[in-house]
Amino acid sequence: MGEGSGRSAQSASPRCSSKTESTFTFQVEAPVSSLLFIASSVLSLTLIFAPRNSTIGVLTVFGWGDGQLFWQGELWRLWINSLLHNNIFHYLFNIYWVLRFSPVLEALIGSRRYLVLLVTAAWVVGLAGNLTWEAGGIGLSGLVYFMFAYLDRLRPEHKAARRVCDGPTRVLFYSWLAIGPLITLAGLVAIGNVVHLAGLVFGLAAATTFRHTRSWGPPRRLVPAAALLTVLLAGSAYLHRPTLNSDWHYWKAYASTDLMVQLHHYQRVLELAPDNNAARYNLGLLHYEQGDFSGAEQYWLQIASREPANAEICRALFSLYARKGDADNMEFWARRFEHTKQAL
Repeated sequence: MGEGSGRSAQSASPRCSSKTESTFTFQVEAPVSSLLFIASSVLSLTLIFAPRNSTIGVLTVFGWGDGQLFWQGELWRLWINSLLHNNIFHYLFNIYWVLRFSPVLEALIGSRRYLVLLVTAAWVVGLAGNLTWEAGGIGLSGLVYFMFAYLDRLRPEHKAARRVCDGPTRVLFYSWLAIGPLITLAGLVAIGNVVHLAGLVFGLAAATTFRHTRSWGPPRRLVPAAALLTVLLAGSAYLHRPTLNSDWHYWKAYASTDLMVQLHHYQRVLELAPDNNAARYNLGLLHYEQGDFSGAEQYWLQIASREPANAEICRALFSLYARKGDADNMEFWARRFEHTKQAL
């Protein structure tokens, strides 16, 4: 379906072109935009006025997700994250731009294609945030940047796109990409800079790709979509099973009852994060429970050298030497334990 064609060939007519510039209405003229607005508003406003709306338990009930929930296969939470807001100002700011951009873009490219692109954009920005340092981020801003970028690419050809992506709007959106990281680094507000950039890049790429491939035949025209789908599926597979993430290995070990699985994943944690003493302690405990006191001693002494004031490790070593019948070391770690308690 060509740009400017809308849901049918009629959208290219002057009558439908004028509708593109009308204000947002909850009609069949913009079904996807209406659904997006309603879904985000219901979820966000209910969450905003819920008690303790920033706690993980409450957020999870509303569909939010990161980390362990993705590792359990609940990747559908990627899309819900884009709809949620737990701050009224965040919600109002984002929903304003949705109401400004979404119905115009939907009228220009057609509801069906817009729905596919919107779902894909939410997938793209969700992966971008959660595979980097913005895991668990929420809000419509990534999708807003997608809408803005796509409309910005349509500006030369469509008056409606020029109207909503006017000069001040373009300055605001592009400036925010530069200012956002500075605000985040200053510790003022945690802004989804990666998500914003991902939405922008996907919007520009989607519009440009369509412009260059709309004349291609069916098999060839599917190549860009197939390439994108391959990348997104690979990213989703890694989000579910991030083998280079030490937290994932720790979770896999802690959740398993198989000794060999636990040993493998805790050892992998230490390869990826050598300072993770929680994994080192659990490794020692596994050896201790299997009667391998030398193995337990090795790991626990490593912790003691790194954390001399760790009372728990003093107690563990005392128990270990008690099992070995080593009176001298028992006395040493008993004194160390009392010393750490007094220091506290």
